[in-house]
Parts: sequence; structure tokens; C-alpha cells
Amino acid sequence: MFNKEGIPFFVIIIPFLCIVFISFFSVSYYLKLENKNFEQDLKELKILYSQTQQKLPFEQIEKQKKEQFEIRVSEYKHFIKILTITIVIFMIVFTYLMVTIVNDIIKKYVKQVQSKEEILQNLNKNLEQKVQLGIEEGKRKDKAILEQSKLARIGSMISMIAHQWRQPLTELSGILMELETATRFKKVTDEHILNSIEKSDRMIEFMSNTIDDFRNFYKPDKKKENFNLLEACQKAINLIDATLHENAIELKVNTKSNRDIVGYPTEFSQVILNLISNAKDILVEKDIENPRIELTIDVKGINNIITVKDNAGGINEEHLELVFDPYFSTKDTSKGTGLGLYISKLIIERNMGGELTAQNDDEGAIFKIVLVG
Repeated sequence: MFNKEGIPFFVIIIPFLCIVFISFFSVSYYLKLENKNFEQDLKELKILYSQTQQKLPFEQIEKQKKEQFEIRVSEYKHFIKILTITIVIFMIVFTYLMVTIVNDIIKKYVKQVQSKEEILQNLNKNLEQKVQLGIEEGKRKDKAILEQSKLARIGSMISMIAHQWRQPLTELSGILMELETATRFKKVTDEHILNSIEKSDRMIEFMSNTIDDFRNFYKPDKKKENFNLLEACQKAINLIDATLHENAIELKVNTKSNRDIVGYPTEFSQVILNLISNAKDILVEKDIENPRIELTIDVKGINNIITVKDNAGGINEEHLELVFDPYFSTKDTSKGTGLGLYISKLIIERNMGGELTAQNDDEGAIFKIVLVG
């Protein structure tokens, strides 16, 4: 019985019903009068005819007609008067009803507005607190991500240091065994001892430089500086070269074009190291025959393009859109945290204003870095 604005349905239809009723009533009354007049005229015609036979004066007939006309006019005026009074009363009642309904609707609307205003005020009161809680929660999550990233870096660093030290430790062990054998058989000489000490010093210096390289490599950059793309990539290669050699993985560096750019060299090297390390892990996991990683450096206009490509078969299509999400990893949880590519994308896109994307080709995955400068 109510429409969507809350106005009763019968209130809307009443004016139309009244118009129909008034029209019908007027037409009916008019037809009634016309019928009555017709009968009266017919009767008068008969009388007139009979009176004409008796030579009735015209003035008397005219007087009778005027009297009849005045009676008809009076009856119609009376009808119009009653109809007008009825319409006025109806409009007064209808206006009062509409005013009452409109006032009720306005009151209802005002209450709804006030209720919504109270809700908005409550939301505004709690909004600042919720925003602050959200910011603190975001900071806690970012801190947790960074802490996990640091732990992952430490584990990766220890692993690479172990690979870097394995060869010089083996050589040191060989030198000591050679000295021990020569001493047991009384064939040791001063020259032999000095040569062994010199070789040992070189191995120890190499191991010490390895520690310095790793320590400087993971030291965050404070400000942007000019650096060479190839040199920054080579720093990363030097740290993982022993690991690649141990797993019989060929690393090919294609330098189509090279130049200096402005940015954070240490962070850029960390990204290259992470991409090469990921490629190494997937090659080892899939036990690829003739494993190969290609690092290409090229310059096209103002864009510097660095790609890291492997021949491990590529990334699954359903995972291609997720590889840069935090905590997403296709590796076993003991081998990866899912933060490496996420941190790498932050470094390239947020810190250096570039772009890091992933795609597949016929052989494997391609990670592409585009830097402007």
C-alpha cells in the first residue's frame, strides 16, 4: 500500500478518482437535464400546438418560455454551487492529508539523516584510531619481512662463504700435508717452508678478502652514486661463482652495451645476486642437463636493460603473476622464504625508479630489469 518514498498509495490515486467521479457526475447530470428538457419541450410543443388552434397570444407563449429558461438556469446554478462546495471541501481535506503525510515523511527523512550523521560521526571518531592501528600493523609486518629477509640473507651469505672457502681450505690442507710428509722423511728445506708459508698467506688473504667482500656487499647504500652496470654485476658474480662452479652451472655474461648510471650499486648487485641464485636453485632442483645461466647487459636509448635467463623450463603460468608476492615461493620452506624477489622488486622499482618483470621463453624463465639513466 506504500510506494518507495513512503507515501500511501491511496493518497496518490485519490485526485485521479475524484476527477473521474466529477466528470462522470457532471456528464450524468447534464444528460439528465437534457433528457428532462427534451421531455418538457415535447410536452410544451403539444400544448403550444393545441393552444395555437385556440389563437393563444405570442406574448404569453414567450413569457412561458422565459420562465422555463430561468428555472433551468436556476437548477444548473444550484448544481454548480453544490459541486463547487464539494470540490472545495475535498481540496481542503486532501490538502490537510497531504500536508500531514509530507510532514511525516520529512520527519522520517530527518531522522534517517540524523541517524546516518551519528554513524558518520562515530566512524570519524574511530577512523583516526583505526588508521593508526593499521599503520602500526603495517610497520610490524614490514619489520617482520625485513627481519626474515635479513635472516635469509645471512643463511645465503654463510652458504656462499662456505663455497668460497672450500677451495682455499683444501689447498691449505694440501700444503700442510705436503709439509708434514716432507718433515717426516727429513726432506724439508727452508725454501720449501718459505714457499708453503707464502702460498698459505695468499690463501688466508683470499679468505679474508672474501669476508670483506660479503660484509661490504650487504652494507646498505646511504645515497645514490654513479656506478658501472657491468662492474656491479661482476661483484655479484664473484660471490656466487664458486657455488655455480661446484654445481657445474655455466654462467655466460653478454655485454652488448655498458655505461654508468646513478643509483644504489650495492642494492643493485644484491638484486643480480638474488636472480642468479634463484636460477641456480631451480637448475639444481630440476637436475637440468647442461645447466646454463645467461646475464645480458644492453642499452637502448635512455633505458638500461639487464636480463637473467636460465634453461630450467620456465615458471608455471599460474605462478607467473605471483612470483613477486611476499612469502610466495615454489621452493621447500627450508630452502626459501619467498621474500627474495619481493625485496628485489622493491629495490628496483621503489628505490631506483625502474621495473622488474618476469616472463618465459622456449628454454626457461627470463627476469628483466629496466633502469632509466
